Amino acid sequence: MTTRVEIVNDFLAVNVKPGKTIQDIVEASGSALPFGCRDGECGTCVVLIESGMEFLSEMTDKEKVVMKTIGETSPKARLACQMKIVEPNGQIRIKY
Repeated sequence: MTTRVEIVNDFLAVNVKPGKTIQDIVEASGSALPFGCRDGECGTCVVLIESGMEFLSEMTDKEKVVMKTIGETSPKARLACQMKIVEPNGQIRIKY
């Protein structure tokens, strides 16, 4: 069972199993979404979840600190390197 992940900017859609990070998906699909530290410290990979937040892991404490540091207040904003797909049979739309 998979979840469909759409990266709007790149016109990409891939079906993935739960447990994968958005970073894993982006790197495997050839998306142009930028990454910096790849460890949730720099904020380079901030994305907006247009739909499907319920299929993603909860925001980590590290994510919350980075979002506050960079001044990102949108409830749809997440760090792509920190999110994991946690539920199958869904659809997630991401925009960067």
